[in-house]
Amino acid sequence: MSVRRIVFSFDGSETSLKALPWAIRFAKESGAATVLLSVFEPLAQYPIGKAANLLQFEMSAKQYLEDLQNEAKEAFLKEGLTIETVLLDGNPADEIISYAAANPIDLILCGTRGLGEFGSLLLGSVAHKLVTYSQVPVLVIK
Repeated sequence: MSVRRIVFSFDGSETSLKALPWAIRFAKESGAATVLLSVFEPLAQYPIGKAANLLQFEMSAKQYLEDLQNEAKEAFLKEGLTIETVLLDGNPADEIISYAAANPIDLILCGTRGLGEFGSLLLGSVAHKLVTYSQVPVLVIK
């Protein structure tokens, strides 16, 4: 089975930054087209009250994620790779799974927090949900 198109789930965290060189290497070696997919999780779904500046804070946080995404894109471009960037809003695991199901994706590559099975079970981490519910194969970089 050849991998022609991958989704690299990127949130700018330490573990996704650690997975970045792996994603680049995998794309280079396989020749697969890469989608750098980030998901902004709106704060409005959390019971934190209706602060007047919540919308402004969310806009700043989303812009920060876009900036991190652009930095990761530059790392791919420096290696001579082309990459598509996608930024979605919602629950990260749900959005990644939906995107992979709706597009011709052969593999999802993501980082993990390295908490082990018990920790990921308690936290319901994105990587754990991807591995559990995705119909597309998932490669988790620790």
